[in-house]
Amino acid sequence: MTEPTTLDIWNPGWPDPFRPTVDADDEYADLVDALREVQEAVTRSLPTPEAAAEVAAALREAARRMRAHEVDEDTQAAGKRWEIPGKGHALAPVLHIDTVTDTTATGRVTVGRFHSGRYAMNGGVTPLIFDELLARLANSAGRPWGRTAYLNVNFRALAPLHTELTVTAELVGQEGRKRFLRGAMYDGDTLVADVEGLWVELKPEQTQNISKDREGSEG
Repeated sequence: MTEPTTLDIWNPGWPDPFRPTVDADDEYADLVDALREVQEAVTRSLPTPEAAAEVAAALREAARRMRAHEVDEDTQAAGKRWEIPGKGHALAPVLHIDTVTDTTATGRVTVGRFHSGRYAMNGGVTPLIFDELLARLANSAGRPWGRTAYLNVNFRALAPLHTELTVTAELVGQEGRKRFLRGAMYDGDTLVADVEGLWVELKPEQTQNISKDREGSEG
């Protein structure tokens, strides 16, 4: 029996073994952490023209080096490191998943100024966090793959930066291909936002890669 390689572990595939997250200290996880540090550092800066040009050149060199390792979406690690907080993706805030059952999940998230909307978390970031936790719950426990049909988010209070927020999710019902979920976000005892969402199980023809022929078309 062939032992799995490091690269196999970095890409476990599309099926999501929805479980509480664990910390990772491998090279790919460190790469994504470094990218998040860059995002936060650039957001927090007012660089001189010379510094901006120097860092831009360094980042383009980093992008050039990464292009030498480019693979297709099925093979990439980003977004499929299910076991670690943030699942190896640098866009959304890092979500730590603490508890999981067939119908519930809880997690924690802290955002910095990269995700700020004037002294508090940007309102557009809240649906990202909800969609991450609720979608993973909607598609867990052997349920066939479904996609988000809608998220109805109510903003109840400002979500402070640099503060650990608690996020909850619950599967509240299913009707045929439709799965209904709800969730909430708290700053301590303060309700920051709540959400209702609908996920719809995909038909076979809806599972195709609709972006395949456009890969690289953005230049």
